[in-house]
Amino acid sequence: MPTLELKIERLEKLVGKELDIKDLEYDLQWISLDLEDVNEEEQTIKVEYNPNRPDFASPEGIARALKGYYEIETGVPAYEMNSSGINLSVNPEVKRVRPYIVAGVIREVFLDDDEVATLMNIQEQLHWAVGRDRKKVAIGVHDLDKIEPPFRYTAVDPESLSFVPLHGDGYPMNLEEILLVHEKGIEYAHILEGKDVYPIIFDKKDQVLSFPPIINGVITTVTDETENLFLDITGTDFEAINLALNILSTTLADMGAKIETVEVNYQGGKDIITPNLDPKQWEVSIDYVNDYIGLDLSQDEMIKCFEKVRMDAKKSKKKGALDVWVPAFRGDIMHPVDFTEDCAIGYGYLNLPKTVREGGIGEYHPIQNFANEIRKIMIGAGYLEVLNFILTNKTRHYEFMNQKKKEAEMVQIKNPVSKEYNTTRTTLLHKLMETIGYNRSEEKPIKIFEVGDIIQLDETEETGANRRLHLAAATYHENADFTEIRSTIDFIITALGYTENYEIMPNNNPTYIEGRCGTIMIGNKKIGEIGEIHPEVLNKFKLEFPVAALEINLQHFIDGI
Repeated sequence: MPTLELKIERLEKLVGKELDIKDLEYDLQWISLDLEDVNEEEQTIKVEYNPNRPDFASPEGIARALKGYYEIETGVPAYEMNSSGINLSVNPEVKRVRPYIVAGVIREVFLDDDEVATLMNIQEQLHWAVGRDRKKVAIGVHDLDKIEPPFRYTAVDPESLSFVPLHGDGYPMNLEEILLVHEKGIEYAHILEGKDVYPIIFDKKDQVLSFPPIINGVITTVTDETENLFLDITGTDFEAINLALNILSTTLADMGAKIETVEVNYQGGKDIITPNLDPKQWEVSIDYVNDYIGLDLSQDEMIKCFEKVRMDAKKSKKKGALDVWVPAFRGDIMHPVDFTEDCAIGYGYLNLPKTVREGGIGEYHPIQNFANEIRKIMIGAGYLEVLNFILTNKTRHYEFMNQKKKEAEMVQIKNPVSKEYNTTRTTLLHKLMETIGYNRSEEKPIKIFEVGDIIQLDETEETGANRRLHLAAATYHENADFTEIRSTIDFIITALGYTENYEIMPNNNPTYIEGRCGTIMIGNKKIGEIGEIHPEVLNKFKLEFPVAALEINLQHFIDGI
């Protein structure tokens, strides 16, 4: 998780209260921060924060939360904003490469060394946590007094334009050259790979402010004499770029600067004013929240809890509900269940009643107990357990296994950090094949298994997907065959006590060799498949020896077949 070092002296100025490092060490954990290091001599505390709270990437963001915790200021923070009178026009051409942009102006920026370091750090954290390393969101910070509005965001041919990039060698380069030669161009060129036009931001005099998401122009370099900033945030997700702008602008405002809005004109679309710091309204059931956290809070008590975590709340028109307003710098509220956590923080985790259920303090879930029994059976059969991620790659999941992609089953990641993890697995076997591939030079035989969850789309579930427990096993050596893996499934079924209704029925499955695979049946219910892996599949995973494998849906046993 990302970390941040807090200086007590600076935090005291932001919170408006004298802080004792010992008390702070205790209090920070109650606003969902983890302590990593406490230095009493230097009066600093190093904390970890969850990546879903990028507003905690600065002392200013943490001070906001502490003000609520100490009840110095409660409710949604108020920020005064005036219009800058600046316009930014968006050419429809950018839809082909990087469709969205928002902007803002920050006046009277007088930052000390610590605040400059914070500004640099929060940009880095926003690029990582919100921006997926600039792919989804990229931030530009410019000296407003060196450029002349209005500004325009457009897309141009890579070789049609040259400018002097920031941190370059001081001479003009065209956009293609920047991607090939410049340090940042080399690092982020993959984001623009395959695009025939590149995004550019110009000022009134056709000076280049930025080549997003790569590098700014040298002309807008921010120095210690800079007093006014122009912020541009470009990206592929409109909600994400707004969140980044809101976090950055409110952080600067908490440093003492003034926020001004910019009118962004989408040609052929609607005009918007940014930053937009209007809080988002939600309707939350009082009983729902109380049930989750095990309390019986009244309407007024719950309102106070939400106000302490810097939200606004009041009685809703709907009986038994509250209208709750979430500040614009919070991007982690996605479901009503998220309000249960914030209500608990406002109430105080330390104040939650401590109860012990009759008969003990806890026990394994029945599914976990069953999974552990399966693990013992597989270890007894001579197999070694492996653990793989639930996230996986579509190509290896389906194409490498000679299977057609099942869009109706797949939970697809909208903005994956990496192509390696762009969907959730609906089977386990391909992950075992990957594991064997990574270890193919090791001593044979390689006999491995995994007991783990698969995820499938399911409209009947509240989350839109269901989770099922599976077992997969594979054996890899020069003599691996159907007989060997058949003896393994016989051992499993015998250990589970289902031999009476158990049989293997012939079937055809492109993952396996025709005539050497079958469906595992108990009674008239299919519980899995078994066979020798097809040579085409072996070649795709670069395996030279045969693989015999099986996969079972253990949910059938849990449900009593």
